[in-house]
Amino acid sequence: MSMYLLTTLAAPLLLQSAPDAGSAADAASEPLPKVTSIDQMPIEQSASIRCGLAFAVVSRWQNQDDSRGEAYPDMTAEGGREFFVRSLVPLMEDRAMTRVEVQSLIMREARELEQVDDGGQVQAMMPACLLMKRSSGL
Repeated sequence: MSMYLLTTLAAPLLLQSAPDAGSAADAASEPLPKVTSIDQMPIEQSASIRCGLAFAVVSRWQNQDDSRGEAYPDMTAEGGREFFVRSLVPLMEDRAMTRVEVQSLIMREARELEQVDDGGQVQAMMPACLLMKRSSGL
């Protein structure tokens, strides 16, 4: 997944929905520690971020008319993008991470996800991720 794609998907919504790191620090007396890997986060948050990344990959497949994206709902129209952004906001709010820190973390995770078996991991994740998205109300 290119940095351009992730920036295109996440940046506008992050800029609109997330507070500055300073206001996040004011809201909580002690922010949670920053993370360098989503494996350092509680399972609910790490699963949410991984699913958001899977939705971004599927969205790219769909935009490029890649047959791997045909089996899934339209990620743009069906809330995949919004789910992705909502999964990132707690990193900024709860952990007082900057946008640059979040983007760096997500890019690392995206590279790892894409290196696995030509999309097989994404396809294996999608049934559970679609359930997670549906249960979120999106």
